[in-house]
Amino acid sequence: MIYNIHHLHCGTLCPLCGPLFGQRGMHAQVICHCLLLETDQGLVLVDTGLGLQDYLHTKARLGSLVARTGRIEHNLELSAAAQIQRLGFQAKDVKHILLSHLDFDHAGGISDFPHAMVHVLSSEYNAAQNLKSLKNKARYKPQQFQQHRYWNFIEPLQGESWHNLHRVQGFALFQDEILMIPLPGHTLGHCGIAIRKPDGWIFFCGDAYYSHLQLTGQHSLKALNQLERFFAADNAQRLANLEKIQHLARTEPAIEFICAHDPAEFKRYQT
Repeated sequence: MIYNIHHLHCGTLCPLCGPLFGQRGMHAQVICHCLLLETDQGLVLVDTGLGLQDYLHTKARLGSLVARTGRIEHNLELSAAAQIQRLGFQAKDVKHILLSHLDFDHAGGISDFPHAMVHVLSSEYNAAQNLKSLKNKARYKPQQFQQHRYWNFIEPLQGESWHNLHRVQGFALFQDEILMIPLPGHTLGHCGIAIRKPDGWIFFCGDAYYSHLQLTGQHSLKALNQLERFFAADNAQRLANLEKIQHLARTEPAIEFICAHDPAEFKRYQT
């Protein structure tokens, strides 16, 4: 049972590419939007953002390119670990981590919760082991998670359907109130996470889109599309899943959509 949902801002990057993200000004504000669920099985994190060690040892953990161009806001209070403490919990209370994917700005906090079970698609974990390409070297930082002991690798080969999306994996542990939904494209094992609420669902789409302006499909964001194409492991799959998300956004008012990096979406939840 899910008792409460907290929206956490677990990192800010300000690269010199504002227009590419559909934002005004030269520097983009790219946040790391994560979720913290209070459940009868303990705390559950959906993505982790940047972790404590990413802030303390940025160059060693993330590499000189990210350290130089990412313009990370160095604020330990933005870590999920610090925010969980401010909410009155401890790191050991986090029992499960559900990852949309293993990019460094989503997986950095894994090391702050050494006793949590990390759930990720097996195809994503396998992709993160292949650092032969420059793109994978830039996005995956194995030092963030290679020492972690507890993993649940989910095979996205079969599963149920959820609206127009398929191979959906439910969790009996959470009475199928949390679903992992394969959305490959941005990475080979990228997925979204759907969380049931009393009045519908929250659909956390990770990096399946970057801006709320993309949900309607009515905005011409050519620069952003080129940026997403550049980051995509399979752009055809990315576009196909984006179209499915856009269809859901137009036809399913009971689904609340959020992605991982849009500050405008996060502002809806600030009190």
